[in-house]
Amino acid sequence: MTRFIVIRHCEAVGNRERIFQGTYDGAVSELGAKQLEYLALRFRNEHIDRIYSSSRKRALATADAVNRFHHLEIETDDRIIEIHAGEWEGKPFSEFPVLFPKEMELWDTNPSHFVAPNGEKMSDVYARMSAFVKEKAQQFPGQTIVLASHGCAIRNLLCWAEQIGFENLGDEIWCANTAVNIIDVDESLQPHLVLKNDISHLPPQMQTLSSQKWNSK
Repeated sequence: MTRFIVIRHCEAVGNRERIFQGTYDGAVSELGAKQLEYLALRFRNEHIDRIYSSSRKRALATADAVNRFHHLEIETDDRIIEIHAGEWEGKPFSEFPVLFPKEMELWDTNPSHFVAPNGEKMSDVYARMSAFVKEKAQQFPGQTIVLASHGCAIRNLLCWAEQIGFENLGDEIWCANTAVNIIDVDESLQPHLVLKNDISHLPPQMQTLSSQKWNSK
């Protein structure tokens, strides 16, 4: 059995300012930096064999926090990056109902069919995330592997882990910033979800949604 600890990045400035980040490489917010202190302490005494991160600052900072007491090599791999959102990248959510009303409706009500103009299909996000995990499970059986990734990408991976398919993406939760998910993958590459959207390491005042009532990438 290979264990994957899948962590959504800390709060970034784009989360705070309601900007669709996607592959946009914004900075970590002040609150996000504080969240990472708690995340580092959570993993201080946890066994970890490998750490992978997307190449974006918010994910790398999250991987660095997990690695603070382990001193492992952090490997970057953009198969676990956020959805590439084309013309949505770096734009405020407030503009989308006017500029992209059809896409915005899909994002809210039927996300498995969402694709931004010149952006990536949701089915491709699902495919690359699940393929990455299966590949690493085959390469490193029995190890514990951390993935520092992103909200929409993790949402797709959870659909795979719960074996509901990306078509039911709208029924899957959004993970909070620095939320921890644990997926065990057995020898036949079947996933078993052990932990989902856990932010028990964060006091209430450090949680992003304590001051925001929306979700973003």
